[in-house]
Amino acid sequence: MLVQLRYAPLPLIGMVAVHYWFVAVDDAGACHRWEVWQTPDAGGKGGRCLSFGHVHRDLKPPEEDVGGGPARLAAEWRGEQAAAILTVLGRACGYPHCRRYRYWPGPNSNTFVSWVLREAGVTQPLVWKAFGKRYPA
Repeated sequence: MLVQLRYAPLPLIGMVAVHYWFVAVDDAGACHRWEVWQTPDAGGKGGRCLSFGHVHRDLKPPEEDVGGGPARLAAEWRGEQAAAILTVLGRACGYPHCRRYRYWPGPNSNTFVSWVLREAGVTQPLVWKAFGKRYPA
């Protein structure tokens, strides 16, 4: 079981803004990318609580950037912390802003990542360019 937190600069404004997402590998070896995207119901692979509103699973390949530059690894968890994050991702349809997205001040992709980490009880700082990370969820 492994969970990674990745981020990449946004197109055009990457000098000041980034997009965060999770990459999760479960015990069965399945690898999935979880994120909030500005377009609701944009696709990805879904099912109950997997792609809902602005929350998407597997909209993009795990390692793919978002068009503003290469992706970076921010953190990696195994064991209990990874399990806690996977549990929250498994109920991502409970994210309070599934049907709402705003670039500024949020809710956005960084708000979702902050919510997942908080719900999982995992502390991980996000870079200053993660606008929306403090938006209330």
